[in-house]
Amino acid sequence: MGNPKLMWLSGFLIGAGWSAVNFLLILSILKISMLEKPKTKLGAILLLKFPVLYLVGFLILNSGIFPISSILAGLTSTLLLVGAIKLWPKRT
Repeated sequence: MGNPKLMWLSGFLIGAGWSAVNFLLILSILKISMLEKPKTKLGAILLLKFPVLYLVGFLILNSGIFPISSILAGLTSTLLLVGAIKLWPKRT
């Protein structure tokens, strides 16, 4: 199909990108619900997150183009990166 290293890197980047978009959508939903912001965008965000984002994730996994290990590594690395950034001490 292609260079295995390139396919692994592509799967990693796709997994990381999917995870980042998912995280940003979760933050948007939480900001709207917890901070009592206007709920006009909530329906659009929910429609984008649940049917569209998860369908794209299913199609990526089901296609078999990228190794599953690379996609999972990309998914988890994004969460680890976000956690490390949030734990990093802020300069005052």
